[in-house]
Amino acid sequence: MEKELSFARKINFEPLLISIFFGLVVGTITYSMFPNSPLIWTLCGVLAFIVESMLIYPRYMSNSYGYWKIDDQGIYYYDYSTWKKKIRAIFLPSYEKPIVVPYSAIKAFSVVDGKSIMNTQYPLGGALNVPLARKIYYLVIKTGHYDVKLNCAWKASGIPTTTADIQRVVALLNSKL
Repeated sequence: MEKELSFARKINFEPLLISIFFGLVVGTITYSMFPNSPLIWTLCGVLAFIVESMLIYPRYMSNSYGYWKIDDQGIYYYDYSTWKKKIRAIFLPSYEKPIVVPYSAIKAFSVVDGKSIMNTQYPLGGALNVPLARKIYYLVIKTGHYDVKLNCAWKASGIPTTTADIQRVVALLNSKL
């Protein structure tokens, strides 16, 4: 059995580069409409960059990124729980350091499917949006101070997870707890 499993994608410079490209495209389109007003197309390009990098990407970041891994020492994940942490991850992805949860800190864990877990982003809860084609699992870790919800939809290599992958995670957790 593998002693290290990793899931989801690690944040990289892609969101920042796409935001810059989007700002340039909007600025270019605005330039073609108002070629004699450089202030207008510059402001439109900068505003498009700011909206993309500081509003749109942080809002949907958890759908695309959320790398975590489990090995013999514990669970390593990146914390994107606040808007500030998401923006810092977009602008400085190499600055991000994983948070380590050693097995001794884990009080309980559970594996739930996307329909069973409540969405904690909204005060009233609600089921998570799940794809129609396959079932997505989440690993919920309870420690003494906080709960961590980790997405098990994709392996770090980009391949969808299988039931066997989830069983390996559970077996590794059961062997260490």
